[in-house]
Amino acid sequence: MTMKLSKLSELLGAQLSGEDGDISGAAGIGEAGPGQITFIAGQQYLKDLETSRAAAVLAPLDTPQISKPVLRVKNPKLAFARVLEIFYVKPYRPSGVSDSASIGKDVAIGRDCSIHPFVVLGDRAQVGDRVTIHPGVCVGECSSVGDDSVIHANVSIGHGVSIGKRVIIHAGTVLGSDGFGFVTDGGRHQKIPQVGGVVIEDDVEIGGNCTIDRATLGNTLIKTGTKLDNQVHVAHNVTIGEHCLLAGQVGIAGSSTLGNYVVFGGQAGLADHTTVGDRVMAGGKAVITKDVEPGQVIAGFNAMPLRDWLKVQVILPKLPVLKKLITDLEKQVRELREKTKKD
Repeated sequence: MTMKLSKLSELLGAQLSGEDGDISGAAGIGEAGPGQITFIAGQQYLKDLETSRAAAVLAPLDTPQISKPVLRVKNPKLAFARVLEIFYVKPYRPSGVSDSASIGKDVAIGRDCSIHPFVVLGDRAQVGDRVTIHPGVCVGECSSVGDDSVIHANVSIGHGVSIGKRVIIHAGTVLGSDGFGFVTDGGRHQKIPQVGGVVIEDDVEIGGNCTIDRATLGNTLIKTGTKLDNQVHVAHNVTIGEHCLLAGQVGIAGSSTLGNYVVFGGQAGLADHTTVGDRVMAGGKAVITKDVEPGQVIAGFNAMPLRDWLKVQVILPKLPVLKKLITDLEKQVRELREKTKKD
């Protein structure tokens, strides 16, 4: 596929400066070659363009004129994502329902779907329009998948799971596994039946090999626009707010609540029955054991014997005062030494 820069500029709503030419693809600034367009996020990257072989560049609106053709846009990274869609994402073409798929009783399948071989749709399952379900996926009875969603290979969707529109679920993920609920009696752990559901709202993306447990009662809920990286675990009765970002191997314990626009770095963990407010950012490997007010940036945790850890938690808020005290004491010691020398 080849496209004139002027046409690409029109599609992106960009301001074209420089010579018009043909663009046949896109690449990073270091890998781009003739005929390809790249992007820079700010003027600090202009030096990298001097050695780049890219034919053109997407750049911020305030970028000065350079030797290459420039498409100036408000958000170059977003525009570059759009370019990747234009050149590399194939238009959707439905393949229909494979003869090798197993379709249960009273299943409703919408228009223009692609149901691949060895898919299992349980009784009374509902599949919306233009849904793609790849091989090896199992959709449990009474579960639903909304319009334009894509379910990749070997995803397991339990019974009574609701998946919204334009949801992407990557390979190997399990939705609707039993929550980790047991009651101990007489030295034995008795299973508590997990009879709730899972609700995934619109425009959610879930990475590979994630696990989202069904609720004991009610629903485990992931709200609109939230994105989960690979190997994220969401326990029973958790609510994750809108447009959150959870990086790889994050663990959310049962009955916890995340607000909107929360960001967790890789391997961050949240204790059970804990609430995290809107727009909180937690660094990688942070362990959150108590409620967090909205808007905070938090990080860190070190495992140690419980009694020592409790003492450390008491001391931590006092560290600024203790540091000042030590600084003052050091100053007094120096003054005493100087006085002793003089005497």
